[in-house]
Amino acid sequence: MEYTLHMGPWSSVFAVPTALVDRYIKLAGKEQLQVLLWMLRHGGEAVQPDLLAQALGMSLDSALDALDYWVQEGLLAGQESELSPARWVQAAQPEDRPAPLPEAGGGTAASLPPKRRLLKPDTQHLAARMGESEGIRFLMQEAENTLGKTLSPAMASTLLTICDDYGLPVEVVVMLLHYAKNVGRTGTAYIDSVARDWAANGVFTLEAAEQKLRELDEHQQAWAKVQSAAGMPRRSPSKKEEEAAYRWVYQWKFTVEMLTAAYERCVDNTGKFSAGYINKILEGWHRSGVRNLRELEQLEARKREDRGSGKSYDIEELERMSFFDLPEEL
Repeated sequence: MEYTLHMGPWSSVFAVPTALVDRYIKLAGKEQLQVLLWMLRHGGEAVQPDLLAQALGMSLDSALDALDYWVQEGLLAGQESELSPARWVQAAQPEDRPAPLPEAGGGTAASLPPKRRLLKPDTQHLAARMGESEGIRFLMQEAENTLGKTLSPAMASTLLTICDDYGLPVEVVVMLLHYAKNVGRTGTAYIDSVARDWAANGVFTLEAAEQKLRELDEHQQAWAKVQSAAGMPRRSPSKKEEEAAYRWVYQWKFTVEMLTAAYERCVDNTGKFSAGYINKILEGWHRSGVRNLRELEQLEARKREDRGSGKSYDIEELERMSFFDLPEEL
């Protein structure tokens, strides 16, 4: 007679490190924990964010934000987002926590902590700060009103870090939250990234925050014009693409028609959209003082005549001509 032990659901299990549970059960949000559990369940498999979001029934932005959170915490690494040992396996001592500022605000770029912090504020420290600071209490309430939901421990911890460690005043953080809500990027990783950028660039006043928001709005408008000129589907640009679009539209003052002309020449030569190649073309036009299609036609007519007459050019002259510009990765 043969005997079989029926394990039921226990016949297929996966391990969850106790150190991970001890540290993140309170700090991480619901979606961040969902993503990590799913990845533990599918250990060793490559992660496709869109498929991950579909499997968990969450938006792609939420999935990307959760993945970015674990990357910043040192749990995910590599192009295939493999789990790797990190600092969280070692318990942090209380003295490892950076000393908070007396009150939110007044930080400088030099005082920013490392990108991956060893220890984030826990619930007890958060409660203590809310008890002693009216500004922190207001920030947490305003954040819930702005985001339209109860703050996760991870989000509350991030907001406290932004004030106490990065030095952004409460009123500036509120402006940042409204901006994040308007662009549909309300994840902890994105808000933390923007806050670090603001702190590194000295955005510590309402006036500086307003100027920064105008610049961000102009960057978005510039990229929208580039997408329209190229007939591209809507997508988020890379940081370098966004900077290039801002340069073309707001610094070099090119119109959508001129952007379209540059894109068409780029596709003719490369077969695809290349921000580096388009930048070379527009840079040449900018140096030549070309601002509209009529001036462009005149410039290219002169170039055709010069080539037909057998005029020779030195290397510097060739580099100025958009026809000879080579693509350059931005």
